[in-house]
Amino acid sequence: MKSVPIFLLLAALSVGAADAPTFALWTGADAKQMAKDLAGKLNAQGLATQKLADLGNYNFGMTLRRKSGSVEVHLKMADVFVIESGEADLVVGGTVADPTNSSPTEIRGTSIRNGTEHHVTAGDVLTIPAGMPHQMKVAPGKEVLYMAIKVAQ
Repeated sequence: MKSVPIFLLLAALSVGAADAPTFALWTGADAKQMAKDLAGKLNAQGLATQKLADLGNYNFGMTLRRKSGSVEVHLKMADVFVIESGEADLVVGGTVADPTNSSPTEIRGTSIRNGTEHHVTAGDVLTIPAGMPHQMKVAPGKEVLYMAIKVAQ
């Protein structure tokens, strides 16, 4: 009888091992190609994204923006942005104007009151903790390409 629980434990461990994350590498050349690919996929809001990996409590994606985004608040996920190219102004903190729940764990808004604005350019790395309002603003004629890493908090 003891062999059944041990077998079930071993089977569960082997399933977990099969789904284990593997090594991944995205080179600078990959980022340049993704920028070209995303440019052809921009939506009416001037945004295109490509998911790179979803590993449960964290995920990666590449984002190209040519227009300002709405205000976002992720209640359970922190953001880490790595600016690959271009520039933008990131507003963080403050209070969300006209908040709406886009999902049980996401709030969107039209602007941020009393936030702090930071100009970001290629090579910058920034973190935004869960629950902090943020908005990426892109000036007319400009764009920003960034890797977005979302981490469960």
